[in-house]
Amino acid sequence: MYSETAKRLVQIVAGLGSAIAPFMVSSLIVATPAIGDEFPADVALLGWVTAAFFLVAAAFLVPFGRIADIKGSKRVFTAGMGVYLAAAAVCGLAPGILVLIAGRALTGLAAAMVFGTSLALLSLVFPEEERGRAFGINITAMFAGFGLGLLAGGAITYYISWRGIFAVVALIAAANLVLIRTRVRGECELARTLEYDPAGMLLFTPGVLLFMYGLTGISALSGIAALGAGAAALTGFFLWERRCPHSLIPQNLLRSRNLARAAAANIIFNGSSFGIIFVLSLYLQYVTGFDPRSAGLFLLISQAFLIVLGPASGRLSDRRPPYRVAAIGGLVNAAAMLLLISLGESTPLLLVIATLALNGIGIALFMPAVVKWSLKNVRREDTSLLTSLSETARLAGNSLSNTVVIIIFSVVMGGAPVSPETLPLFLAASRWSVIVYLLMALASALLAGVSLRKREA
Repeated sequence: MYSETAKRLVQIVAGLGSAIAPFMVSSLIVATPAIGDEFPADVALLGWVTAAFFLVAAAFLVPFGRIADIKGSKRVFTAGMGVYLAAAAVCGLAPGILVLIAGRALTGLAAAMVFGTSLALLSLVFPEEERGRAFGINITAMFAGFGLGLLAGGAITYYISWRGIFAVVALIAAANLVLIRTRVRGECELARTLEYDPAGMLLFTPGVLLFMYGLTGISALSGIAALGAGAAALTGFFLWERRCPHSLIPQNLLRSRNLARAAAANIIFNGSSFGIIFVLSLYLQYVTGFDPRSAGLFLLISQAFLIVLGPASGRLSDRRPPYRVAAIGGLVNAAAMLLLISLGESTPLLLVIATLALNGIGIALFMPAVVKWSLKNVRREDTSLLTSLSETARLAGNSLSNTVVIIIFSVVMGGAPVSPETLPLFLAASRWSVIVYLLMALASALLAGVSLRKREA
């Protein structure tokens, strides 16, 4: 048993670690034009400042989750904070765009070490009946970091420099390192095996890397080829895991239908909830005439509901079956999509506000619940691995939402830029995207409902 003081310290450490990556992502989105002014780079190359982070983070989450179960969650989390500190130095002092992208890839490596282990630390410190609330607070910290980045990124870039963003990150990482080294005692080494399954890691890591790269570039032949290569590597990974005595993902997890449904619901839900934010960002700037800063502030409505309701929704998943709470979150997100089914030039801004509010409520309900759902009836020694799988599913969902936009807008608009002449096509593509996201939200609720019925049966 841990004291209340120890629990609070771990909650603070985990929250700070989880907030760093989203803070950087949103800050750099705002700072991208300033980076482009300093480094001669086209939009595609600037896009890799964010893409490099997501690709590396998703590819290494599960391997580091397994290592954390063997070596200790606290040890891997602490190492991740050290890598964050090094990555901030590389990015802040970058002499060119390629070094900056390399630094962001290093940031992704740090995030892979921190994302899964932060939730694992919480699940090991908090008892079952308190984990939902702890997860809710941690997820709230993650989205608070994203919202703060939207506000602080512009201010830091305007008054100091985009490099100042990484100075802030370095200070947070250093403070968290001191806190975890001096105030958080003990270690968590729960795995019963010392085997790492290097063959599984060699198949899984490039498989996820290629698959997600293929999703982001699916409109090009190279993207389709990468998608196929990634799918082949992941197929080989699952075939290998079934016959490996010390597999990267234990056999009981590979055969778990509950985990499979939770992962599928996680991917589909995030594909829907993340994608609608992107579509509305385009709509606010191209149709309503908002400038990027005003659009960013408007989109904070969703984050505000998330931050306020996150802890309460976490407590709800402690008191009610997490499948049921996740299903409600999926239905709330579907209701948000339904409001925009006839999106057009005359759509009232009040309707957009209501959509963003429902989107934030749906995410706040779903995210803590799906993590607790994933951890249902699993061995404690697999905690870091399971939370890493959950985070991988979330990142894969983000990539899936981009794929939906790429395919629909390419088909409907044919590669034409948005202009007064092509505005009707833009709105048509936006409506088709909303319809797909609506179906995805309903599918995530259905998967959660199926798990609930099976549990009750």
